[in-house]
Amino acid sequence: MNVLRSIRGCSGSNSCCSSHNYSSWVIKMFVAGVLGFLITGFAQAEPVKTTYNQQGFEVSINMSATSVRVAEPFTVTYEVISPSEKSLVWPAVADQLGPFDVIDSQDLFEIPVDSGRMWKRTLTLESIQSGDLEIPSLTVNIVPSDSKNIQSNPIEVINIAAQPVSITSVLEGRADPTQFRDIQSVVDVEVPAEKTSQWTTWGYTSLGVIALACLALMIVAVRGRSITPATWVSQQLDALSESVRENPVDNHQQISELTDIVKHFLALQYDIPASQQTTSDLSQMLADRNIGSTVVRDDLSNVLSLADEVKFAGLDLSVDELEAAIQTVRQSVTELSKPAVPATAIPEVS
Repeated sequence: MNVLRSIRGCSGSNSCCSSHNYSSWVIKMFVAGVLGFLITGFAQAEPVKTTYNQQGFEVSINMSATSVRVAEPFTVTYEVISPSEKSLVWPAVADQLGPFDVIDSQDLFEIPVDSGRMWKRTLTLESIQSGDLEIPSLTVNIVPSDSKNIQSNPIEVINIAAQPVSITSVLEGRADPTQFRDIQSVVDVEVPAEKTSQWTTWGYTSLGVIALACLALMIVAVRGRSITPATWVSQQLDALSESVRENPVDNHQQISELTDIVKHFLALQYDIPASQQTTSDLSQMLADRNIGSTVVRDDLSNVLSLADEVKFAGLDLSVDELEAAIQTVRQSVTELSKPAVPATAIPEVS
């Protein structure tokens, strides 16, 4: 016993050992509390991931958090894995997504994976509203990679489900000193026994069957919707015009989005690798394939060249110049969407 006390640094009295044991227990409890706090924090910070299969596409939604403070940024990442013979087109990114402000966005296209190709979009969002909010659903266009006539085969779409997010105010959770009440004595209250009849059980079962039937009808209706490339590009141009009016200073990002819309439309309409071409190569490809009139090709080339000057030469555009470029693309798309008129055969002169 004396040897053990000497190792612990105690004298021959029992009080020293008792004090040492008390201190060690305090340290253990402090360390356990710190570890518990860290583990709880890591658990709350763990991302929430939702994965499901829709129309043969594997959809994953990864959210950095589902409960944040007002004006606290968080990220939501959409990943869609498609078969190799299918291509996806994300909708244009605006400054506002439902009740959330879009701070940043990143898109990755055609990432090779084991089951096909992955299409990924990451959005950084925040909101100054509080309460139980919802990130709206996203409509993604599905395009057959080997389609030769997009106009005769309308584009299929899939809807990525909306995601709930709880936005809490910094003032929530505080006690109201005017609502304190004295502690009352315990009052026993008899809890009535609930009686469930057979009709109640059948009623709940019937409501469940009806709900499933309505859900099936909604899924069939959504899957049956389709849009043409001209309709799609019109929607994207409308969203971009609204973005230009609301945020006129972000002209570099907006002219880049206009370039992406033009190249996606040409790829959908004529099945050409427009997104992989430079401005000069794309103009030459349109001329070689006799796509559109000379005026239309020149207008599109001017818009793409203007975007190159903004991207590589740092050119700043005004709101009027951006609106003019969008209007030029809109008129060119209208011309390119018209059905081709076969050339009238000229009889040979004998």
